[in-house]
Parts: sequence; C-alpha cells; structure tokens
Amino acid sequence: MSARPVWLWMLAGLIVAVLLLVAAEQYRMATVPSKPLLPVSFEHLDHKKTQCADCHHNFIDDTGGGTCYNCHKYEPEIAPDIEKMFHDFCFDCHVTTRREGEDSGPMRECAGCHKT
Repeated sequence: MSARPVWLWMLAGLIVAVLLLVAAEQYRMATVPSKPLLPVSFEHLDHKKTQCADCHHNFIDDTGGGTCYNCHKYEPEIAPDIEKMFHDFCFDCHVTTRREGEDSGPMRECAGCHKT
C-alpha cells in the first residue's frame, strides 16, 4: 500500500471531523434561544458592594431594558456565547474579589451558583 492513499484517508477524516464540528456548533447556536439555562442562585444582598451598573450595563449604555436574557439569550449575534459571557463575567469578579482578600463566594463548584 502506498503512502498516498493513507494520506488521502487521513485528509478525508480530518475534513469530516471539521464538518461535524461546524455542524454541531451551528446546531448549538440555532438552539440557544429555545433551550433553558441552568437556574442560577444570585442573591443581590450578597453583592451589595458591587455597583448595579457593573451587571446592569443596559441602563447606562442604552442597549435595552428588562432582563439579561432579553439580549444575551435572544439576540442572534451574542446568544451563542451566553454561557461563556456569564461564566467569564461572574467568575472573573469572584477571582478579583478573592485576590483583594474579601469573601468571594462560590468559585469552583457548579452547585455553588446553579441550583436545580
């Protein structure tokens, strides 16, 4: 068996894998608005040192009113990144708070924030 057919099979396999990944991502992006997110336990009283506008940016940058979901879940341009956006935003704040020597709340366990 020559090396050429092996490379062709490897290339074909790579192409199929990439196409499957692209299709899976497109499916995920298309279904974000219809899928429920895990419930989050967020106590405003635990966050009283945080400026409201740090989270509720829509009240100062005129991007809309209402809940976070109005844009972050239902706007096609940003909806696919909702989990990453929220995880990065919340986690980064908790890490910064811990670095400053303050109580930082849950950071590593999903159940610390997500209640089912």
